[in-house]
Amino acid sequence: MAYQDGKVTAEALTKRLTHCGAEMFKKFDDLRTGRDTSITFWDMVVLTATDEKQAESYRLQLEEKQKLKEIPSLKYHVFPDPPGPKIGNGGATLYTLEQLDNIYGAELDTFKILLIHAGGYSKRLPNVSVIGKIFAALPLGNPVYSMLEIKLAGYIDFPAKMSPGVFVTCADDIELLDPEGDLHFNSPGFTALGHPSSLEIGTTHGVFIIEAESRKRVVDDRQGLPCQSVKCDRFTHKPSVEVMKAMGAPTGDDEVYTDSAFFFDMPTGRHLLAFYTANKPLTCEVDAYGDFLQALGPLATAEYTGNADNVISESDALATTRLKLYEHLKGTQLNVVLCNWSKFYHIGTLSEYLHHYCSDAYFATELGCSNNTFSTGLVPNHDNTLIHSSVHPTTTLGSQTVVEYSVVKAGVQVGSKCLISSAVVPEGTTIPDQIFLHTTATTKGFVSIVFGTTEDLKKGASYAEAPAKLTYCNHPLGQVLERLGCPMDAVWPASTKKCTLWNAKIFAVQPTMAASCAFAAHVAAVAKGDVPYSGPGLASMQRFSMEDILQAKDLPAILAYRADLRNEIAAALGEAPATHANADPGALLLAFAAVAIPFAAVFLSR
Repeated sequence: MAYQDGKVTAEALTKRLTHCGAEMFKKFDDLRTGRDTSITFWDMVVLTATDEKQAESYRLQLEEKQKLKEIPSLKYHVFPDPPGPKIGNGGATLYTLEQLDNIYGAELDTFKILLIHAGGYSKRLPNVSVIGKIFAALPLGNPVYSMLEIKLAGYIDFPAKMSPGVFVTCADDIELLDPEGDLHFNSPGFTALGHPSSLEIGTTHGVFIIEAESRKRVVDDRQGLPCQSVKCDRFTHKPSVEVMKAMGAPTGDDEVYTDSAFFFDMPTGRHLLAFYTANKPLTCEVDAYGDFLQALGPLATAEYTGNADNVISESDALATTRLKLYEHLKGTQLNVVLCNWSKFYHIGTLSEYLHHYCSDAYFATELGCSNNTFSTGLVPNHDNTLIHSSVHPTTTLGSQTVVEYSVVKAGVQVGSKCLISSAVVPEGTTIPDQIFLHTTATTKGFVSIVFGTTEDLKKGASYAEAPAKLTYCNHPLGQVLERLGCPMDAVWPASTKKCTLWNAKIFAVQPTMAASCAFAAHVAAVAKGDVPYSGPGLASMQRFSMEDILQAKDLPAILAYRADLRNEIAAALGEAPATHANADPGALLLAFAAVAIPFAAVFLSR
């Protein structure tokens, strides 16, 4: 490895992570296809979900991926949050422990479990709002990898180095690391991953305070060790630079170790379960990072329990619950694996999606990404990306544009910094710059969600202020509604206290995917002022908000469309169509026909 000022150079780190990434993907492919059955892997994988409707959609997708051998065959569970107030990822962790204990009892103490927090509706990355962020596509693999496969592959070396317990991670980030050196999860209590970061990055993450006697050894030895396992005095969540320095967090002039994922052994899991049993039902959001980890280590204090600066949602019960949890976990050991040769990528927003997939050379190299992943027709430029799509060679794509799960016909022009997702784009369609367009199937027909890629669907305004304060398709909302001939009260009831693009009934239902996309592209052009609005009045059409779409989604139809498209692309590439492993062909045909035959009439009409 090459070093400069005691740190690994970016080029050397990328070279090493590229090598490690290739090795982990090979192991994972050998595991999921059954070529190598000797790999020690998770006993089970658990996904959390926001509610039962989302949980059911996750179960359906997991079943499909197992049948196609896209993921290893093992136990998968999906647990929705219990009804009532939001409980956060910490509360979901506690609830998951209870559900697993109800199923497995004492046997639970023998398992190595991967727990992926996948709840939420991805308002900052709405192309995965319907399918779930854990199933977001990556520009690599055949079949195309989702974030789930990335998680399973990325941690493939961990189970062989851990005691029974639970490894907790989130669905929208990627940790790349060299697993060599002192990497293990056998110590009592919690063991977290720590990544070298600047002090500025530390202000927006959790930061580890390494015990004093280990700190010098960390600095002296890390050049030769990709991973080092040490104890921590404490953990602090989103501290200021001054606080980091006062606590002794820096391991260099501008370096601290920040958090990503963590593990706890089963005795600690039982301890957490005892807390939940005594305090359920939870009535506030508990953070698995801020509320679990800040209670750990010999120098932890209860000071953070009364500080609501970094919490998502404050309630009357929050401070009391945090204090009880601190008292319950006080004295628990905190260990950290210092991943000295590692990278952390977050893919939870549209801007991150477009940047990493189109412009981030380090990301592409380290993961082995391709800007033409399982796609046919157009050969994309170096700064746009195709994923699982059929794009006519006469299509024009602007820079930093991603097209995924789509069929794009002849003569289509798509602007720069766009995301076109699950769409059938008719011949000759023009889509302006910075447009998000995603088509989804619902029980009422097809809906294409369209807005500007820089717009925040969560940004709110009062009913009176919304026309001036909100934008739609990159233009003032009031101006766009006037151009569309749509009154405000058709989009939100006048009694709406907080108007957002998320709860705006502005997305019209159409009978086919192509008609839906054409209408959405027309709306984007009208918003820009390029053309006058034509067609039936928007106010007279059946319209959905994003909230409505999630309730009316038709996931079997969405998956049937993707399967048809997959087979169409495979045929064009000269590959065999995807088949379900170990399935009876007759039974499979009957099961698939129930969804595919009625859907095919719409799909073929594109």
